[in-house]
Amino acid sequence: MNANDVVELLSDSLRTAKEAGASSVPIERLEAFSLEIKRLVQNSPSEQALPEVQMERYKAELTAWIGDKQHLHAWNLEMLRSVIVAGQAALKSSLLINGAAAVALLAFIGNMVSSNKSSVVIGTAEALVFYVFGVLVAAVATGLTYFSQAGYGNEFGKYSRTMGLAGHIGAVIFVLVSYVMFGYASFLAYRMFICIAN
Repeated sequence: MNANDVVELLSDSLRTAKEAGASSVPIERLEAFSLEIKRLVQNSPSEQALPEVQMERYKAELTAWIGDKQHLHAWNLEMLRSVIVAGQAALKSSLLINGAAAVALLAFIGNMVSSNKSSVVIGTAEALVFYVFGVLVAAVATGLTYFSQAGYGNEFGKYSRTMGLAGHIGAVIFVLVSYVMFGYASFLAYRMFICIAN
């Protein structure tokens, strides 16, 4: 394979990528592409021009390689979208369950105060505190998702990846803590309702 063959392969591959809708190429993918061309050159028989059939075979190999890389990129992008949707659902549900429980318990406490059952109010207030803190923790988790996205978007310079990962892990932990607070507050409310029934 001579220099003209390499240039023709490169031009053909760029044309194929452009026709597939690519408008830019990350450096990492360009380096991988360069290594693939280097491998093809090393495996070619000589420095002479390649016969038409062999040149077409190399073009087909590079086109298949580019297609595989584009497919992998599209798959990774789709996985990222699904993770974002799942994370949003977890955040919304943690805010909703704690917020709704806090409002319901607050209405119950208001009813007990108007009925002069202040001993019940003291017991249910503890559960209310955990519901409210569950909402607060879920709100902090929502803030951490923005922090995480800024990190993954290279907003923090050389520390971007680390900051993005820290925000990501923090958001997951805070959502889980919010669920635990909901469970514990529900247990406290249940225990108080059992005491009221007796």
